[in-house]
Amino acid sequence: MDNTQDKIIQATVEWIKTDDYKNLSMRKLATKIGMTTGAIYKYFQNKNELFYQVSIKLSQQFAEQLITTSESSPKDELLSLANEFCKLSQEQAKLINFLFFNSSLQNFYQHANHDFQFYDQVMRLVNQINSGAVTDQQFFTQIWAFIQGYSLLIINGVAEYEPILVEKTLNEMIGGIKK
Repeated sequence: MDNTQDKIIQATVEWIKTDDYKNLSMRKLATKIGMTTGAIYKYFQNKNELFYQVSIKLSQQFAEQLITTSESSPKDELLSLANEFCKLSQEQAKLINFLFFNSSLQNFYQHANHDFQFYDQVMRLVNQINSGAVTDQQFFTQIWAFIQGYSLLIINGVAEYEPILVEKTLNEMIGGIKK
């Protein structure tokens, strides 16, 4: 990725931190960074492609920020990751909302690939924790539905982040099982 692409992606991230990503147009972005709209289209075919690339970049950043490399058990790692993710939902709601709910991710959710480091890390933990009563994908869906749903409630001000709730719910879902 060259410097201009990085500049466009970083400007998009900065926009998302302060405003709803749905309000961003290629024209507004071009104006913000002193480029023409055509120049942005040279690097990204459309807003969906830009958002997808920004999502990949944010996923890498969150993975580096949230994922521990300690000697913790996979269950403890998943709990730590879930708690940190929920805290970020409170602290950086607009970024979290973008990262997991923007429309450019629809294809990824339907046909998961390895573009997203954060997803890959969660799947690795799920694979290690899953007792085999359901498939890894089904187990991931259960775990992720809770984490993402709870985060959405936090983002929308419906719920306050409570670490004990995250721990209790994940323990119930996991059932104390360790592979």
